[in-house]
Amino acid sequence: MKKKKETSNKIANKEIIKKIGNQANTVSSFIVEYKTPILIIGGAVLGFYFIKKAREGIASAFDEKSEQVQIDLPIDIKKTTITKTQSKQFAQQLLDASNHMAPLYGTDEATIKEVFLQLKTAEDFKLVYEAFGNKNYNGWNSPPVGIFRHLDNYQPRDLVYWLKSELEPSDGEVYDIVKARVESAGWTFKKDSEIN
Repeated sequence: MKKKKETSNKIANKEIIKKIGNQANTVSSFIVEYKTPILIIGGAVLGFYFIKKAREGIASAFDEKSEQVQIDLPIDIKKTTITKTQSKQFAQQLLDASNHMAPLYGTDEATIKEVFLQLKTAEDFKLVYEAFGNKNYNGWNSPPVGIFRHLDNYQPRDLVYWLKSELEPSDGEVYDIVKARVESAGWTFKKDSEIN
């Protein structure tokens, strides 16, 4: 009885192996017959995948992460004389003044002075400082924009750094006004030329 069962199992196994072999032959015949379209479709799928990944990588390389740095200062709102909206406007005016382009590149000291004359308290300056955040600075109309910003040499810097880089003691009154307000908020605003 055992031999009969073993024989029938062997026959069943041979039939299964034969079916699998036939199916494998059919699949391999299909592949051989249609290898060009299969390769084209496979290449297209792989190409699409690599292009998608490359685009994602390029897009993330062009993200401007340093421009999105949040600065969180303890600000006593009761001691401010400007609003948050005004602080954002002043921060933009200071950036534009540092990137002054008409008629020549340079710093628009008059605009910086106008902004700082409106900052009556240290807390006002802190609001503007916070609104400014970190902007990429290279000294030549920073932060650079467009694709060329990736070819530029810059560092994300805060408003105090920008002001210290853009103003000199030789700028006279505007330098003194800015220095007094910045130092009233707790920052040091001395240029190397002032250190004895």
